[in-house]
Amino acid sequence: MSLEKPVKSHARIHKESKTSRIPGFYRLSVEQRLAYLQRNFGLTEAQLASLRDGKALKVKNAVNMVENAIGVLGVPLGLGLNFIVNGREFIVPMAIEEASIIAAVSKGALMIRDGGGFRTEVDEPVMIGQVQVLDLDDPRAVGDRVLEEKQRIIEEANLANIRMTQRGGGVKDLEVRRIDGGEDVGEMLVVHLLMDVQEAMGANAINYACEAAGPVIEEVTGGRVNLRILSNYATRRMARAEFSVPFEALATPEMDGETVAKRLVEADRLAWNDPYRATTHNKGIFNGIGAAAVALGQDWRAIEAGGHAWAAHTGQYRGLTRYQVEDGRLTGTIGLPMQVGWIGGAVNSHPGIKILRTISGVEDARELAGLLAAVGLAQNFAACLALSTVGIQKGHMSLHARSVALSVGVPPEHVEDVARAMIERGEVKMAVAEEVYRNMMQQPTKQVRANTEPLVESFAPGKVVLFGEHATVYNFPGITSSVDVGLKVRILPDPDGPRFIQPTFKQVFDVPKSDQDMQLFSRAVDRALELYDMTREPIAIEVESDLVPGMGLGSSAAFSAALIHALREYKNLEHPDGFDGNLFHDVQQLESIFHGHPSGMDAATVLTDGVIWFRKGPPREILPIRMGRPLHGIVCLVESGARTIEIVRRVQASRDLNPRRVNMLLEEIGELTTDAGVALGMSDTEEVGRLMFKNHELLARLGVSTTRLDQAVETLLDMGVYGAKLTGSGGGGAVIALVDE
Repeated sequence: MSLEKPVKSHARIHKESKTSRIPGFYRLSVEQRLAYLQRNFGLTEAQLASLRDGKALKVKNAVNMVENAIGVLGVPLGLGLNFIVNGREFIVPMAIEEASIIAAVSKGALMIRDGGGFRTEVDEPVMIGQVQVLDLDDPRAVGDRVLEEKQRIIEEANLANIRMTQRGGGVKDLEVRRIDGGEDVGEMLVVHLLMDVQEAMGANAINYACEAAGPVIEEVTGGRVNLRILSNYATRRMARAEFSVPFEALATPEMDGETVAKRLVEADRLAWNDPYRATTHNKGIFNGIGAAAVALGQDWRAIEAGGHAWAAHTGQYRGLTRYQVEDGRLTGTIGLPMQVGWIGGAVNSHPGIKILRTISGVEDARELAGLLAAVGLAQNFAACLALSTVGIQKGHMSLHARSVALSVGVPPEHVEDVARAMIERGEVKMAVAEEVYRNMMQQPTKQVRANTEPLVESFAPGKVVLFGEHATVYNFPGITSSVDVGLKVRILPDPDGPRFIQPTFKQVFDVPKSDQDMQLFSRAVDRALELYDMTREPIAIEVESDLVPGMGLGSSAAFSAALIHALREYKNLEHPDGFDGNLFHDVQQLESIFHGHPSGMDAATVLTDGVIWFRKGPPREILPIRMGRPLHGIVCLVESGARTIEIVRRVQASRDLNPRRVNMLLEEIGELTTDAGVALGMSDTEEVGRLMFKNHELLARLGVSTTRLDQAVETLLDMGVYGAKLTGSGGGGAVIALVDE
């Protein structure tokens, strides 16, 4: 097959293509991948959540899609990358559970990309409907009568799809076939309605047309009409794709490109002439086509059925792709029936498919048909390449190793390291995975890039709230202090960047929703890269933290400040000493990802690095508190804490129910904070301690303390501290105490 022209021109002007070439995409965390999609395709938070949680299709939707619905079964969803088809970029959503498929199709498309990508040609969207006619004395003569009455039959058939006909579609022609039904049935007539279904897959439309045409065909033939239904052997709706790559693009360390090309041709000849090989060969093609078809809401069963039927159209079952060598290049081609739709069916009823359509770049049914043909060709090319060179098992080894690691219970964050260790040993086995992971857990934690010299390193301290929690939300003052532990951000070179290396925080308790924390950190990195126009920078961002998350110690503020400092230093921007309004504004943008509408108190504290008086305003007040001598405190980690935003909402709900009582407590906290500012300025340790305990009692009455926090405060007071209180939003977390040095 040679495609002398690209797919026929469409009336619409294509939107600007998003690149499908995303180096290192597989090395990004899931959250970074989602952040990339959000940035480039304008996805909403709700859409990201549905992809992240596998809940794009809810049971309430599924009930209306299948009978006897009991739930929804999730399938891994990934992206096939690197596709250029007819000069346009496409990203291919793929839903499949087999590990190597997406990696293989992306590799195949990348190699083909170097040769200019794929060219496709797609037929008009003509589907075939069949009307079976039996009990005929002279089928040949009856067939002639049907052809004579063709226009009448077409007009009757089109009454079933008036709107489609008005748009230019509908039944355009018919043909007649005689089929031998054997001694028990005899010769029968089959009338084919040839219908332009436009943007639809067309099953329902063609079935309606067959039903409508049945009575008039029965009248014309004098026979008995039985079946009236579409054919999934859509030979009038073919999709063809081809590519051509130079020999040098095929070369491996062990083999020159011409040898590789000849081996691919040898593999092709076996698939063409031997149905035992052709079956596996074509199964690989539909690994790709089926996965993409499922993700984009297509009837993958119909596509596969038609494809396998076409594989046997010569009278022998053969491979659907062909390879040949010419003029120092390898060319590959594929052609098969492709019945797809861009309206109707799951395309409209499945919310997740609408998201994936946006990502794909596809704009209509014919474009989709060409892309699916290209996907099948890329998948087959990658498989044949592996078979002809390194062998299929070596190509699968990395993904198989990950599966083995997961199967023995290795946590997801350690799967890559365990898989790599097994491959290096040449033993991908469950027992080896368990041994490797056990040894890994007995070793001290190592930084992912310990041997790489950082380009930039930045530090930001954590913080504690000394006075005024929750009252600050209602514009009363608060007093906070930075602490002498914090968080480091390192920027390292990474040719596949920018990447955010999954951070490991000190964690003395199980932190609820820690996965959500990582999502927020990833989103904050993405936002920071946007702020400084670094979304394509070849860097990795690494975090080392001594702050325990969920303790009210300002880990998100420290992260935001350290990251902003690091990026500014990397870009050689002015690095102000102390508090700076522009710096504060940028840190606040990141903090809003974690806390919605933060007051700014945490950001101001970690940027000031001292004790500050804070009021959110307007106007905002951020004032350093100068003390005559230093005071000393300790932080005690008590229990896993609730999320700040949840506790703030709880106080708000309590205030809505009983405004007089809650406002009185908030005012007392505000007045107490003013007194504490004076005591701190005078370095009056005993008065500061007394006010700390009083502040804790007020917070307990506000409902944000817990039994364990109260017990911790009492224990510390019994031990002789000057004062103690919870710090942060409460609901668990830490307490602080004022002590002698």
